[in-house]
Amino acid sequence: MNETGDVSDVSIEEAALCDAVALVRLINLAYRVEDFFKTVDRTNLDEVRACFEREQFLVARDSEGELLGCIRFSAAPPEGHFGMLAVHPDAQGRGIARRLIESVEARCCQAGCRSLTLEVASPRTELLPLYQRFGFRVAGTRPWPDHALHELKQPAHFIVMSKSLTQPPAEGTHG
Repeated sequence: MNETGDVSDVSIEEAALCDAVALVRLINLAYRVEDFFKTVDRTNLDEVRACFEREQFLVARDSEGELLGCIRFSAAPPEGHFGMLAVHPDAQGRGIARRLIESVEARCCQAGCRSLTLEVASPRTELLPLYQRFGFRVAGTRPWPDHALHELKQPAHFIVMSKSLTQPPAEGTHG
């Protein structure tokens, strides 16, 4: 893994179903920070495979093709949504999350979405300022799913964050 901090050698591309095992590994590694409030891995192979049926993953790869980050998203106008943002711990702080989020924003704008949402697990308080720097604002809350309450070591809910998306000017216009 390139540890220079340079992201110019990082490409952002669509993931394929054949990436599912590597995605599970990366996501669970990046989400180890949630072990303080959860008793299970963030995801599993069945869940990731199911995501490919209704959503997309973008991945960040280095010049050798190594998976450095990923993000799951859907673009269903008027709203886009993303989750499972994960960056390999050894690659954090290099701007990979920013590039993944910006790529999702661009794809959602292109699809005609006017807003983009995500959910943050309430115990992950350090994430709110991070997403606020990307222009997201707290829009509400939703409960942790009843079927998954047994996975929690402490009470938790989701904080819903949202951002308005600016539509790019139509081709041939100046703005």
